[in-house]
Amino acid sequence: MSAELNQLMLEHEEYLESALEDMEFGALLTDDQVACIRQACGKPKQRKNETLTALFNDFGTIFRSQA
Repeated sequence: MSAELNQLMLEHEEYLESALEDMEFGALLTDDQVACIRQACGKPKQRKNETLTALFNDFGTIFRSQA
């Protein structure tokens, strides 16, 4: 493993540890801290595509009203 990659992994671990400590002590977590914890658990947040959501809602409205 390259030294640069190793350094990045260490920095990520330190950030994760800091986020977990903040969580343990009841501090409000930033979005970045939550994303880091979710990534470490293998559960990244699924973001909704607002454009597609609106499009599907419109299709539902159109086709329901014609039925």
